[in-house]
Amino acid sequence: MAQLDIQATSLTVKWTAPVDDGGSPITAYQVVILKDGAEIKSVNITDPGITNWNAGGLERNTTYTVKVLARNAVFEGLAAEREVTTKYEDNGKL
Repeated sequence: MAQLDIQATSLTVKWTAPVDDGGSPITAYQVVILKDGAEIKSVNITDPGITNWNAGGLERNTTYTVKVLARNAVFEGLAAEREVTTKYEDNGKL
């Protein structure tokens, strides 16, 4: 996972294609957000040229796990995973 832009109630996930595609071009990505181990958001991105996604509607000052998985015709790769905490406030506003 290349980068996360974390705000109080949203985050943007930005990634790059994996170095090893298993010999078959990447065809899709899946981004999953979990809170306390439960999946709360998931998106399948079927355009391999899209390498970012914005998740809104999150809770302030809350810890989430973000996972990004790459897929091709052969397999789904291991998830890149990162734990993040949303901010308490955005731009000085509650």
